[in-house]
Amino acid sequence: MSRLMIYSATGYTARLATGYAKAAGLDPVLAGRDAAALAGLDGETRAFTLDDPAAMDAVLSDVTVLLNCAGPFLRTAEPLMRAAIRNGAHYLDIAAELDSYRLAEKLDGEAAARGVMLLPGS
Repeated sequence: MSRLMIYSATGYTARLATGYAKAAGLDPVLAGRDAAALAGLDGETRAFTLDDPAAMDAVLSDVTVLLNCAGPFLRTAEPLMRAAIRNGAHYLDIAAELDSYRLAEKLDGEAAARGVMLLPGS
């Protein structure tokens, strides 16, 4: 079963993405670093920080697609891409930043070996 996680779910763009996902019949996991802020959202929530790989792995273990809406992407893309690869989840973000594209290119071999797609700027 496919499972979508939207990271930085309390932000403007993530809320739009969540609305579109729900309209399409999906029930995304809403994630971010602040459990109190997430508590006000409608749906399953998971709080974690990007400096704790074990926590990231725990919350991503059943996720098949991770959408990163958290900027600055210079700081968020790498830990989330690496966690996605470790957990076999496809990675998307809304960045359209050159650093994210370069990072995806750098990690492409590792991602491909795990069957993971890295798609920044989607």
